[in-house]
Amino acid sequence: MTDIPEKPASVELDQMLCFAVYRAEQAFNRVYRTALAPTGLTYPQFLTMKLLWSEGSLSVGEISQRLGVDSGTTTPLIKRLSLMGLVTKMRRDDDERRVDIYLTEKGRALQEKSDAVTKCIVDAVGMDQPQVNATLATINALSAKLSGTTSDL
Repeated sequence: MTDIPEKPASVELDQMLCFAVYRAEQAFNRVYRTALAPTGLTYPQFLTMKLLWSEGSLSVGEISQRLGVDSGTTTPLIKRLSLMGLVTKMRRDDDERRVDIYLTEKGRALQEKSDAVTKCIVDAVGMDQPQVNATLATINALSAKLSGTTSDL
């Protein structure tokens, strides 16, 4: 007698990890959209500004790498921030292929408003620091695992 493989069990949508992550992303986007409105920034612009507030200046390539996106995504993002007067672009004297991004005075001043954004997100999440740390560890491990497996597919 031959064993017939069982049909994989159907998983309900609300039991799918990927769907839960997707729903959490949507919820975060709604909260960030509201919190960021006074700054005039989109979420990707906010992340870019957070990097620059932390580092001072970065190349387009470094920003792309840190955000986990390609330069085709970063270039229009930087262009928009530049048009808003928040950043300036400068080619390196020692390597003209490299474009460094610097905060303008207006860009530095916007950092004060970012504290209110962070507080809004912390309040919306409603977790204490140990819960945040545990959730971050789980999500980062999941991201690392999935990043490592996509090349195997």
